[in-house]
Amino acid sequence: MNAQLTSLLTAVAVLGTSATAQAGRHSDNTEYAEVVSSRPIYQDVRVTVPREECYDEKVVYDDGYRGRDNGGIGAVLGAVVGGVVGNRFGQGQGRAVATAAGAVVGASAGASIGRNNSRGNREPSYGYEQRCRTIEESRIEQRVDGYDVRYRYNGRVYDTHLPYDPGDRLAVNVSVSPADY
Repeated sequence: MNAQLTSLLTAVAVLGTSATAQAGRHSDNTEYAEVVSSRPIYQDVRVTVPREECYDEKVVYDDGYRGRDNGGIGAVLGAVVGGVVGNRFGQGQGRAVATAAGAVVGASAGASIGRNNSRGNREPSYGYEQRCRTIEESRIEQRVDGYDVRYRYNGRVYDTHLPYDPGDRLAVNVSVSPADY
């Protein structure tokens, strides 16, 4: 029983020593070095950002006539006037024919006069419409491209370039191999 107890205590001591030796290590051959300095390296980068710009633009609306086409009103008035005038010149059956003929001629003349008067009122109208366009704005920004890191391990100083800032300590892989003579 003493031999088994001694073996068990020896195994626990070896494991305890091994665990203490492993403290501060990342894996079997990874240790930590002290970071002496870490300097960011900047790179100029062109950044393009789209921006919408809007403004009000004065526009001309040439919708033709300012008001209605007065050809229809002129035709009605012309037919009435033509019918009255034709009615005065006819007698008997001719009076009805003269009234109808006067109404037709008067309607045609009135429509023509109404349209011509409407064209004389032609004026453009003005208004504002919003116009928008996309403008690409570019600027130069400095962005961190990596870090020049100086670290100390086992009394020696080393330099490396890393894509991140390691902080106060840096995990390093350590391997030992026989030297070639």
